[in-house]
Amino acid sequence: MDEDQPSILYIDTAYLTSLVWERGHEHFFHARHSGGLFKRVWGCHPIADVVGKKGRKIDFIRFSDKQVVIEGVAEELNLPRFLLPLNFLYSQAKLVRTLAKVIRDNDISLIISTDPYYGGILGMILRRMTGRKLALRIYANYDELYHATGALAMPRLLPFRWLEQLVGRFVLKRADLVTGGNQNNLDWGIINGATCPTGISTNARYVEQWHLDDPATRPPPEPVLEKFGIPTGRPMMLFIGRQIALKHPDDAIRAMAVAIGKHPEAIGILAGTGAMRPQLEALVEELGMKGKIFFAGHVTQRDLSRLTPHSITLSPLTGMALIECGLAASAIVAYDRDWQTEFIEDGVSGFVVPFRDHQAMGERAAQLIGDAALARRFSAAIRAHALVLADRERIAAMDRQLYGSLLGLEAPAQRQDPAEARQAEPQPQA
Repeated sequence: MDEDQPSILYIDTAYLTSLVWERGHEHFFHARHSGGLFKRVWGCHPIADVVGKKGRKIDFIRFSDKQVVIEGVAEELNLPRFLLPLNFLYSQAKLVRTLAKVIRDNDISLIISTDPYYGGILGMILRRMTGRKLALRIYANYDELYHATGALAMPRLLPFRWLEQLVGRFVLKRADLVTGGNQNNLDWGIINGATCPTGISTNARYVEQWHLDDPATRPPPEPVLEKFGIPTGRPMMLFIGRQIALKHPDDAIRAMAVAIGKHPEAIGILAGTGAMRPQLEALVEELGMKGKIFFAGHVTQRDLSRLTPHSITLSPLTGMALIECGLAASAIVAYDRDWQTEFIEDGVSGFVVPFRDHQAMGERAAQLIGDAALARRFSAAIRAHALVLADRERIAAMDRQLYGSLLGLEAPAQRQDPAEARQAEPQPQA
């Protein structure tokens, strides 16, 4: 690899390394190399113990020969709960010193943070300590999120809306580059104070190879369904996402019930986990849908890629998984929310219905169950669009333009990261 390739520190609170391995979603980390543009990556989850990391020490985990993931902690000291703020400050100050040393010792050129709040604060502090550039990647429209659900981005760290807004705007105004996962998310960053160069840094970059494969050549879904105790050979509706309020899984269940009322042979599946699970199970009982709507829980990326081509996707609010469903040529019914109307053209590549109108979502799903020709037309259109969006060479070229300009690099020839470019392993015969 050329010596002039930059290295980066990548601050992200989405996943622990153990969870990425468990879900078979390694490309989520490999994609940080941006098609080989970045020579080495030091990832960082600053508060990994909050989401399940064991132990009270900072861990350095070798993810690949070119990427190390640093998992920090919010509570390094074994102190009483009333001293939690002091424990947090001590633990994070130690992490900041560690990261600053990593940046200097490894000649890291760029800090990337994937949220404008805590990750952004850490990035801004490290930018000041080391003189490195700071790039923000925005993967949500936090204003729409708050107005729709009243939810805050990081309620434990920033418990008030005014504080969230203050911190977000403060960080955005001081970044050297702001990118959005889509235009909707980028617009949020610009409206809230970004004055630096901006661009699109699509979250399609994180899609696993399984989802890029031709849906017609993927293994059949029956073994996956049988593993979860779900009937086979039935029309399927699928919701993919965390079972939390901001994703509106309850709306998906109500919509499934509407469609099943019109097509009793159909079933619904929820893939994902979350705090709302008991509430959602009670809702299924209340609607008389037990034995017709199923909870699959955690589903690996490979298994999802086998289900999606045979399902109608219901998307109250979905991010990267919506692209995966599009790549599977799944007919989609989505709310008019966040970036979803950027991805789906109503009546051309799917159906878009008003936000929170689960009745309309269910009726459109029923229409697709009953009209195979319409579903096939939508499937072909959304697959074609998703393939363009998720094209790895196109994404790498966009990154070379954005980050090459930021770092003053000459436009380099594309360097393909071997791990990122890996092809899908041969899949077992079902």
